[in-house]
Amino acid sequence: VEITPDAPAVQFADQLLSYRELNTRANQLAHHLLHLGVSADTRVAVCIEPSLEMVIAVLGVIKAGAAYVPLDPAYPAERLNLMLDNARCLVLLTKADLVASLPQTEAPIVCLDRDWHEIASESGADPRVPIEPENLINVIYTSGSTGIPKGVAMTHRALSNLVCWQTTEMPGPARTIQFASLSFDVSFQEIFTTWCSGGTLVLVTNEQRHDVNRMLAFLTAEQVERVDFP
Repeated sequence: VEITPDAPAVQFADQLLSYRELNTRANQLAHHLLHLGVSADTRVAVCIEPSLEMVIAVLGVIKAGAAYVPLDPAYPAERLNLMLDNARCLVLLTKADLVASLPQTEAPIVCLDRDWHEIASESGADPRVPIEPENLINVIYTSGSTGIPKGVAMTHRALSNLVCWQTTEMPGPARTIQFASLSFDVSFQEIFTTWCSGGTLVLVTNEQRHDVNRMLAFLTAEQVERVDFP
């Protein structure tokens, strides 16, 4: 943000955010979450389809010192309810068109489209939140194929080690596809190694992700330089 504030940080279709714009919006969300009582190691659920709002939500939660808990909108309501309850999420971030399909929760629901006018009134300055290496950065749930899904807690230390390794192995900015679901740990590798090297994170829709021919055409048209595919 300080070195290349006007460089493109994230792209989704014809929408683009610079590093300065992404940082400002994530800071505004972080301050809003802090006013809702979020603090270190509290969990905030993120249930948003691929969009600029999705990555703003992830970065905003981390800037507030909390851990994000990804909830795939396509999951059955029973699974979403189990994850929300088990993680004891303090807040749920989503979009207005998804609210009706979400399970009942006592956690406040913040819609990043409908409620943005309120969030935008917050400060765009970096929040001063003390974070230690062992504080949580996310909680991602297993598939549950062998029983009840279990939340795997990831710390800042683990992500920092991963980012340091990958930016050393593949230095320099690159246009990088954000292919993995937010519920798969590779997603934060894609996101943060891109931003920590000054690259552009290129988002894809779920339809593009599931169509090999469309994905190949997209990679070519968007001049994507780095991918991480299973």
